[in-house]
Amino acid sequence: DGGTSGLGDSYYVGLFAPNDPIKLDSGAKLLWGLGFDLGFDTAQEDVLGTGKWTAGPSALGVYIGEKWKFGGLIQHYWDYAGDNDANDVNMSNIQAIYYYSLNETTSIGAGPNIIANWEQDNDNTWTVPVGIGINKTFQFGKVPVRIGLEYMHTVMEPDEVVASDWSVRFYVIPAVPSALFDWMQ
Repeated sequence: DGGTSGLGDSYYVGLFAPNDPIKLDSGAKLLWGLGFDLGFDTAQEDVLGTGKWTAGPSALGVYIGEKWKFGGLIQHYWDYAGDNDANDVNMSNIQAIYYYSLNETTSIGAGPNIIANWEQDNDNTWTVPVGIGINKTFQFGKVPVRIGLEYMHTVMEPDEVVASDWSVRFYVIPAVPSALFDWMQ
């Protein structure tokens, strides 16, 4: 019955990956990484977060072709601290990645977050959005930064859990680690 806006929980994903991608005969590349996640209770409103501090494993696999990029980031979170009155967290996040390159710096596609809340019963476990958007990579000095805007529509959502029918995501993603390490050498 209405809308809520504000800052939700914040997350850190640390992935360890080989320096060089796997090169395919077609010229495409496969990237992969394994690591961990940390979730921070930073939500401005109760409905925008879990009320818990969380941690868990993560894995990434991405195909990068001449025009298409697709794959996924899989994360799992369990709570280890936070509000004792808040529900326990046992949640998986699958960020699907599908983008088509219009040119070297501009792509269309999206990266929706599919959520599985294992604390809910079977009818309320899954939240599945689909979306479309556009992003462009800009060069700021030696740091490439991807800026994008995406619209998501939820096609499957829990009956008894607060969820949004749609969302808009604006993001700014600097490629800081590799750019920083190159700059430092």
